[in-house]
Amino acid sequence: MSRPWDWSPLDLASDPVPGDPTDIRSSAVAARATSTLIETQSRRLRRLAKAEGWDSESGRTFTTSAEPLADAIDKAKQRYLDLATALDTYADGLEELQRQADAARLDADEAKEARRTADKFVVPGETDPFEIDRQEAARTRAVDLADTDLADAKAVITRLVGTGGDTDGEYGALNDRAIAAIRLAGDDELRDTWWDGVKQVVHDARGVLGAIKDVLNALGPLLAAVGLAVALLGGPIGWIIIAGIAVAAASLAITSAQAMAGDATQEDVIADLIGLGMAIVGLQSLNAMKFAVAGATRSIASSAASRAGAARAASVPARKAESARKAAEESAESAVFRSANAAARHPGVITADSLLTGGWAELWSVLRLGRGGPAASEMRARGITWALAGGAANASDLVGATREVLTLLPDIRDGSYWTTKHSHVQVGSL
Repeated sequence: MSRPWDWSPLDLASDPVPGDPTDIRSSAVAARATSTLIETQSRRLRRLAKAEGWDSESGRTFTTSAEPLADAIDKAKQRYLDLATALDTYADGLEELQRQADAARLDADEAKEARRTADKFVVPGETDPFEIDRQEAARTRAVDLADTDLADAKAVITRLVGTGGDTDGEYGALNDRAIAAIRLAGDDELRDTWWDGVKQVVHDARGVLGAIKDVLNALGPLLAAVGLAVALLGGPIGWIIIAGIAVAAASLAITSAQAMAGDATQEDVIADLIGLGMAIVGLQSLNAMKFAVAGATRSIASSAASRAGAARAASVPARKAESARKAAEESAESAVFRSANAAARHPGVITADSLLTGGWAELWSVLRLGRGGPAASEMRARGITWALAGGAANASDLVGATREVLTLLPDIRDGSYWTTKHSHVQVGSL
């Protein structure tokens, strides 16, 4: 039977008790069919084990192991039967709650219609004051009754879903019971004990893994300091960023393992994913800004050479113009490249780009050397985007890592660091 789609009579935007009991019962039927299939295969397996003619060694091995295997398969059958029962129970409960919600919606619709009728009622012209008062009182009673009926209908919805959506009220309780029953159906001897063992190892090592993650977090500010020192000395810093990516990836791997073991939340995993993404963005931005600086420098140098060559050629006799032009061009071009290299080595530029501006300080210093061609304008526009991305990534990584380290200092100072790491509360496996 179709259900209402318009819940505006109850001032609701959508169905307060969603779900399709028919689909849920279909899933229960499928689970029972699987149980029947398992039972059939188990019965066939036992029949084969008891059949005559197993004279070979492999045949005798089969007859010995077939019975225990059939027993294990039978346990899986019970799992699907329990699942089907849980789904049918949920479908029955959901159907009853939907019936109540639908009835409340109908009551609310009728109450609002009655209220509209009462509001529109006009007391006919009467000369008898008593009759006027009586009809006005009747209209007021109709309004009050309609309001009461509407409030009662809304109270039914509040009882069903509470005030927090499908996590409250009878609907939330029904969902919780269904979840518990479905989990219980799978809580049997067929659970993956190998994986449970792995998760237990990760859980038992939570103190060590937590300490490793703290060390990895501490490497963030350290790598930033090393990168700044290397850049100030004129060395390459690409390997520093690659090391940062490796650190972020290692932290993500540990957090993922802890999440599977129940010692980290989904939010922890997402945070580490963002950290790894920021590190990758930082490397991409570094390479992009190198390209932008080189392109802008070449464009400005070329423009400066053209201007200087033309001016010099115009100032000497015609027979000397060509050689003078070339000399002036080479001199102007060299001057631009020298100035660009000097800007790249300036401590202020290096510090700003390493910590915050993501290469924009160097590019801006180059752009100030002179007027370039279209390539310089293009590099300026692209550089703004790349620098914003890289600077945000660098700043975010540095601030986040520093904050993580600072939160550990109180535990390290009072000697409770290791105890805190081992007393981490298990939050439930993802």
